[in-house]
Amino acid sequence: MIFEINILTILVMAALGGLSSYLANQSIAVFHDGLRPLLPQYLTKTIDRKSLFATSFALSFGLVIGFGLPTSITGKIIIVHTILLACDIIGTAFPDNKKGMILSTAVGALYGVLLLFGMQAIMSIFAKLPINFTSNLSSVGSLIIISFCVFPAVAIAYQRGVKEASIVLALTMLIKHLTALFGKFTINNVKVALNADGMALLFGILAMLVAAARTKKEDTGEAAKVFSLFEDNIVRIRKNIILLAVSGAVVALATSLLLISEGPASLTLTAEGKYGEAAMVALGRMLGFIPLVMTTAIMSGVYSPAGTKAVHVPALLLINFGIIGLVGSFFIGALIMIIEVLLLNVIAKGMDKSPGLKELGDNTRTAMSKVLDLALLVGGMLAANAIAPTIGYIFVIGLYFINQNSKKPIPTMAVGPVGAIATGILVNILHLIGLFPVSK
Repeated sequence: MIFEINILTILVMAALGGLSSYLANQSIAVFHDGLRPLLPQYLTKTIDRKSLFATSFALSFGLVIGFGLPTSITGKIIIVHTILLACDIIGTAFPDNKKGMILSTAVGALYGVLLLFGMQAIMSIFAKLPINFTSNLSSVGSLIIISFCVFPAVAIAYQRGVKEASIVLALTMLIKHLTALFGKFTINNVKVALNADGMALLFGILAMLVAAARTKKEDTGEAAKVFSLFEDNIVRIRKNIILLAVSGAVVALATSLLLISEGPASLTLTAEGKYGEAAMVALGRMLGFIPLVMTTAIMSGVYSPAGTKAVHVPALLLINFGIIGLVGSFFIGALIMIIEVLLLNVIAKGMDKSPGLKELGDNTRTAMSKVLDLALLVGGMLAANAIAPTIGYIFVIGLYFINQNSKKPIPTMAVGPVGAIATGILVNILHLIGLFPVSK
């Protein structure tokens, strides 16, 4: 794995798991955006604790097993969903009394530590197999870096139509090509090398914001009326601002320690040491999640342990700054969460006055999901074929279509990583029975 196991990383993972489970247990913050709107029903006793736990389990377990773990194994960094979604389940599994609070916190902390050692153990086991396929797993995320700069054009296609999206896509490709040709130069004996993918993505994000800003409506004062109805929910979130600040600080620190990553695209870039580009990708995802997190928080009175994901951005940029970077990411993460909570009503009203921004958030998430689905699927095919040239492509393609027709399909985004890992295990089984010889 990319991370190191030492006293600090063990304590950070224990703190992340314990605190996130505590926040879920006390209905202060949950990571799953679909679970957040259901918590008011529990708080008003419309549903009981067993129903809440059953819903949390149904929403998150498949994502942890089918998406989080395979993606973490292939990327060699724990994707944040693997721990925070599981902590949603752990927190809701126990009653929200004093005993349940203590137990959920302890179990969450234990899960965080076991996940740390478990990921290392899984990679060590894979490395000792007769056919070591771990080096091929990096191919799973190989296309993410190349394809991710396309998602702004896809989002604009949803929001403004094919014509504007085609223009943005053409300009994105042009900027990437020109940066690759002329992006290396020297200023005052200082060599500057611009990243082509990063510059293309930056242009795409700016284009998205321009497209959103073009959608306007007159302020009739309705925003104030609507959001005044949820004033109690905002007050409830602000009462827990200190705990949420600590949560943001721990998430940021874990990111700087290379323990967790906020998404598949930034995970791949982080694993390759491209922290600036990873921060750019994280910024793009943050723009997509601001409307969703803020809206569900205001409606429910429950926040997210990672906020709008903004805490990951400075944490990625501070990775190479040693102890100063770790301390800085901790305090900046806390500060970002405080600012988010204090600006909840301002941001929510601003989104109501600029409907294009909320629509942009919805379209951005959809576009990123579509691009990542395809990139990870093709990447999984490439990795599987590298592991087993005779059957790799067939296996992943078949798995994709079988999953599409399954009664309980795993997320499409997980098919590629799962297929690559399964191919690696399969060829080792075939090798043991003499049906997959290894050429020397």
